[in-house]
Amino acid sequence: MTLFKQIWMGKSLARALMNKEATKYSVKGLVLDVGGGKSTDYLSFLKGVEDAQITTVDLRIVGTGKSIDLENDPLPFTNGAVDVVLLFNLLEHIYHYQNVVKETFRVLKKDGEIIGFVPFLVNYHPDPHDYFRYTKEALYKIFKEAGFSDIIICEIGHGPFAVNYNNIMLSLPIFIRVLVFPIYYVADIIILFFRPRIKERYPLGYFFRGIN
Repeated sequence: MTLFKQIWMGKSLARALMNKEATKYSVKGLVLDVGGGKSTDYLSFLKGVEDAQITTVDLRIVGTGKSIDLENDPLPFTNGAVDVVLLFNLLEHIYHYQNVVKETFRVLKKDGEIIGFVPFLVNYHPDPHDYFRYTKEALYKIFKEAGFSDIIICEIGHGPFAVNYNNIMLSLPIFIRVLVFPIYYVADIIILFFRPRIKERYPLGYFFRGIN
């Protein structure tokens, strides 16, 4: 699905770019989607979802109807039971994030994967709270200290104009969002042609992958 189509469907640029990056990754077996809630469109972009068993644990309610506190409680799975854990747009809403990261590592099988995304230069969005913005360096240290290896963290975004567009687009009617998007996109192409290294200074977010 193109960026234009996703923007026309009401997605932010950050969400559209996150979904685009998700198409590079595949899942299999038992997949635990932590904090998926109601906005799980990224599942349709990951490969292998149709054949996987998806189980969701949200900030407050598990699929079984039991409540869970992700900041303090263990995930409701035995050690090494899960093939893939998804952490999309979750860590910024968790104050004691160490617990959920540690629990993620515990429930994953050997060589199991954690796949996810965190926003960076985006607007404040409480759900129900919004605590943090993680840098690339912070994410690497968090997952490394939890025991993960082969950690991949990549910037999602285009440049400074994409950041500006993402932060104003949701206040505009959808047809205007689509009309002005090429202007911002081309502006970033021009500035990045002359100063390519500044791209890493303007991430809309970070997509990450790690291995147990």
